[in-house]
Amino acid sequence: MYTCSKTYSDIPFAHRQYRHVDLCNLIHGHNWSFTFTFGCTELDEKEFVVDFGALGFLKDWLVEQFDHAFVYGIDDEACKQMLVEFPDLFKAIEINAPSTEGVARYVFDQSLPMIHDAFGERVSLISVSVSEDSKNSAEYRP
Repeated sequence: MYTCSKTYSDIPFAHRQYRHVDLCNLIHGHNWSFTFTFGCTELDEKEFVVDFGALGFLKDWLVEQFDHAFVYGIDDEACKQMLVEFPDLFKAIEINAPSTEGVARYVFDQSLPMIHDAFGERVSLISVSVSEDSKNSAEYRP
């Protein structure tokens, strides 16, 4: 199998890990990076797994989705109430788990159909790795 990776860095957004008992249960932000790892058994006609120049749709989606957004957990009742009271205060994204691990899973699940639309079944998405600033990272691979 051939693999390659593409990283998009420095996308600022906030999150709240409401189940954490320390400061991470407060709304706070990071500059996030996303690394997509692709694989295939047959290279394309240019001898690439994927043409990095053809991945603009991923960067566009990441920026549209996350830039200056706030990610919170699907069962975070405090954030849901805040959204009711202040619906125009921030761009909110509700996901299953607002941790780095949860963001990696969310990005994988959301981007997989886009990747298949662009490259067909020849290319597989092996994993998505997400980094908070340069300190912490997590990876999701099915």
